[in-house]
Amino acid sequence: MKEDSVEISTETEDAEVEIIPEGEKSTDYIDDVVTADLNPNDYTHIVSMANDITGEYTLVSYVVDLDNDGTDEAFVLEVYWNETNNSPLTEDSTFEATRLWFVDEKGDVTNLTDFAKDGTVSVHETLQLVTIGDNSYLFLSGTGQMAAYDQAIIYTVKNNAIHNASDLPCYGSKIFVDGEVIWYHEMYGMQIDREDDLPLIESSLTTGHCYIPYRLYLDDSDKTFKLYGAKEISLEEAEELTDLDFSDILSEATEYEFILRDNNQLDVNIATACEPSFNDDGESYDFICYSYFLQNNGIWESDDYIDGYFLIDPINYTNVWEFMN
Repeated sequence: MKEDSVEISTETEDAEVEIIPEGEKSTDYIDDVVTADLNPNDYTHIVSMANDITGEYTLVSYVVDLDNDGTDEAFVLEVYWNETNNSPLTEDSTFEATRLWFVDEKGDVTNLTDFAKDGTVSVHETLQLVTIGDNSYLFLSGTGQMAAYDQAIIYTVKNNAIHNASDLPCYGSKIFVDGEVIWYHEMYGMQIDREDDLPLIESSLTTGHCYIPYRLYLDDSDKTFKLYGAKEISLEEAEELTDLDFSDILSEATEYEFILRDNNQLDVNIATACEPSFNDDGESYDFICYSYFLQNNGIWESDDYIDGYFLIDPINYTNVWEFMN
């Protein structure tokens, strides 16, 4: 785990590029699951006593010990439930959740409004529960019914209070894999047509549902998962840094961009002119991206490309690739 918080860098440096030591993945963790409890219990009783739960809804709970002190807490969901969908649960079962509460070990209730604020969320019966050090983290994941986007919030307990353990938007999947969290930022960006001379980043003439993976590290100081710092570098700097020849992947590129992140990940955005999908008189571009990773043997390697393009700062959309502006 990384000891210090790293802010997103939005400056392009002309100086020699240095390899920044990678934030260590956690090797001391337990990757587990927690299953919803359909039966009434102390936690659902506390919530029902303080809230009006109508007949077409019921309460389910996910009982966990987030601070690992031997006493459980619980997440309680108000879910739509009637005889027509009251079928046996399977690993693929979901609940149509409308409201969410956290009940701490003292029985105090917190209404968690940041998860289902845009409408009903389809939540899986089994959620990911990860223990790192003294704390556990519940990955509350689902699909928004209004926008049909995946969404997830990572919760833990900090200073005896429920804590949103990510400074990222709710939208997009967040999954713990091999010692780190990956946020899949959802966007439509496989192809973009220029619209009324607007910058490409502002065009609504886009197509292709993309899932762009951004890796996070755990900041021990505030128990929050954060994006690695990042900056744009030149082709020459990328070649010097990696000792790689990028001529093959750039051979048909109209424009390209290299982004270096603090976990020794090099993202390569590639835009290629193509036939317009929406605007017959305008410009249109296809987008793909490669990611290269520095291996333990000192060699940079990449998997195949994915559709779409990376951003230096996908939260604030600052310092967007100049080509997009």
